[in-house]
Amino acid sequence: MPTRIAIKHCPCDEQRAYADCCAPLHEGAAARSAEALMRSRYSAYALRLEPYLLATWHASTRPASLSFGDETLQAPKWLGLKILRHEMAPDGDAAIVEFVARFRVGGGSAQRMREVSRFARVDGRWFYLDGDVAE
Repeated sequence: MPTRIAIKHCPCDEQRAYADCCAPLHEGAAARSAEALMRSRYSAYALRLEPYLLATWHASTRPASLSFGDETLQAPKWLGLKILRHEMAPDGDAAIVEFVARFRVGGGSAQRMREVSRFARVDGRWFYLDGDVAE
């Protein structure tokens, strides 16, 4: 079982307690929706939880590993998440989530990343497939 993370507010929404929001998913609970999985994955990026990110990535598109930065490449500091839309496919086993994530690299200005992410439900569990980053 993963180590419990001792933070009060959830990275995906400062108004939510981490223990009641993304922590249960990070500890192995299944996400109720693609949006809940998206929020938990954003929080996992903010907390650098590579095993969780890989475990929730669909096997057909999952990379072998992730890089969170090193001495030559600084990792982003995630500043906030806003969900713009969440749409389910008619069969209930596919969904898209469009979001904007704010981040900063080093001492630079805050930036925004907008993405439309695709998700699939397999055996009752949601997985991230891929996403299109908008300019």
